[in-house]
Amino acid sequence: MVRQLLKKNKDKQTSFQMRGLDNTRIEALSDGVFALAIALLLISAEIPETFTELRLFLKNFFPFAATISILTLVWYQHYIFFIRYGLKDSGIVALNTLLLFLILFFVYPLKFLFQVLFDLFYALFASDQEAINKLFTEVISPEESPSLMIIYGLGAALVFLTVGLMYLIAYKRRDSLHLTSLEVFDTRSNIYVNLLMAGIPLCSSLLAWLEVGGGNVNSFSISGMFYGLYAIIMPGFSSLRGKKRKKLFPEDEPLKQETTS
Repeated sequence: MVRQLLKKNKDKQTSFQMRGLDNTRIEALSDGVFALAIALLLISAEIPETFTELRLFLKNFFPFAATISILTLVWYQHYIFFIRYGLKDSGIVALNTLLLFLILFFVYPLKFLFQVLFDLFYALFASDQEAINKLFTEVISPEESPSLMIIYGLGAALVFLTVGLMYLIAYKRRDSLHLTSLEVFDTRSNIYVNLLMAGIPLCSSLLAWLEVGGGNVNSFSISGMFYGLYAIIMPGFSSLRGKKRKKLFPEDEPLKQETTS
């Protein structure tokens, strides 16, 4: 349906020509994998049969929502890439296959991480030492917690680096794709965005590996809080890049095909 709407409004698109409006088998497979990843999350949740189990089920809402949000973010970048560039050569297929593998492999570690982080910060906020002790005895040991941050950080970084490489390929083929100067600018912006998105989990993994904060639970907490930088860095970068975009490409100026950035 989204593609049909874009086809109808094709002439109204002034900033980016849609070169991949026809749904390909690559995208069909990819959409199926993303849907399967979400289905796996749903299947992993047990149906509550008592009110106590219902409360536990509702407690999992925020970790589940966070996991779905990350998957949707990656899916949206994937969708925008293919509809803008329409690439389907062997290099793109290889990177897309790697991306789908990473999505399926890390969907459970992702949910597990958000669940542990939510339980930890909730217990810290409520000053519930008993809940903290239970978390780090029944769910994960203090010695294992930094390893969880390393596993997730490397996985998240690989996902965003893979998407970034796909945009890099599109940028290198800007001449054959006949990208306008504005399209080149937006392509480079997407490369930078994915590098930033990958850089934060990499730094978080490094903090956990170096056991910053004394190791164990402290390292886990500091590494988890490091992801809060997304809320600062990404809006800031978007604002700066947006201002530069408006300065270089006023709406009343015609777009020219070039490789300026």
